[in-house]
Amino acid sequence: MSDATGVTAQTTVRFPDGETPQMTELSEQLAQLLAHDGLAHLVLYDGDTTRVALAATVPEPSGSSSRRTNDHAEFARAPDSYDHERTGRQIYYLLEELQPDFTALRTGALIRTVLRVPSGAVLYYQVEPGCHLYAATASVHRLAELDASMAECANNLRLPGRYSPLNYGSWFDTESWTLLSEAAPEARVPGEAAPLPTADAVHVYRPENDAPSSRTEDLLPEALDVQGLHYVAYHTSPVTAWAYDIFDHPVLHTFFRRRTPDQRRDRYARMSRLLPGVVERMNMSLSAILRGEIIQLILDVEQGAVYYHTLEDGSFLVGVTLDQTRVTAADHRLARLAKELSKPSGTVES
Repeated sequence: MSDATGVTAQTTVRFPDGETPQMTELSEQLAQLLAHDGLAHLVLYDGDTTRVALAATVPEPSGSSSRRTNDHAEFARAPDSYDHERTGRQIYYLLEELQPDFTALRTGALIRTVLRVPSGAVLYYQVEPGCHLYAATASVHRLAELDASMAECANNLRLPGRYSPLNYGSWFDTESWTLLSEAAPEARVPGEAAPLPTADAVHVYRPENDAPSSRTEDLLPEALDVQGLHYVAYHTSPVTAWAYDIFDHPVLHTFFRRRTPDQRRDRYARMSRLLPGVVERMNMSLSAILRGEIIQLILDVEQGAVYYHTLEDGSFLVGVTLDQTRVTAADHRLARLAKELSKPSGTVES
């Protein structure tokens, strides 16, 4: 592998728990993902135990050992592989705290987590129960591409154990998955417009004696979509929120076989109160490897995802999709909403 200037990239590999033929084979497979200008660090964990740690580094050209001027080189030089290993372990502990809420929701395991800061991102994938793959990148502009590559790699790692593929981030799009989706009663012809949420299908929660601006109150329900974002809450503090959802829409009835809409609302409201504290501790963990604080957190479970998005004024959004095939679409929808809410009132898109 090489960078744009032809400097050969080197891969460093460590086996903190001991090298075995299986771990060597895994490291060779993981090394294919590494690039100093892409996924620069990878760590494979069994619980909180590091099995393999890999880093892509770029050696200095002869005579220019002090010349490192681009962000990717800086990211590859420092922090080192040990910093990333510790960060991934801390993320594991923090995510474990959220597992009881996902268990109560009956939405399956947390299979993918994305933590994005202005200077980069961390991707954290469950490969098998108890086994996770951590990756870090400074190439935010390539995040979707790198995320999709991680999904493909994680599914390839699952195959030898005869695990079925997972639809991480809805990047997985095979014929069999499409056939299963089309078998659902609410399936539509590809390209057909989604039915818009009607006013009586939108459930609204407003705090007593308080109200958002009229612009905010217009934008929040408009962001909802039966093919994407099913719940959105705007928080001015962890305990003060305006929440809108379309859980009562008839198209979504199959998502409530084990939990009622009200039970889902209560649980997502509880998670919304917890997430700022979790994110604050994640910021402390990420400070060793990336500059800046989390602006986006994606908690992707087997059935749908929960999103956390900060706004410039210190408020934040929490979004939910119930549909695993629409995880990325819902993510984009919430990101657009965050952008709109961050604009000064009266701003018109040019």
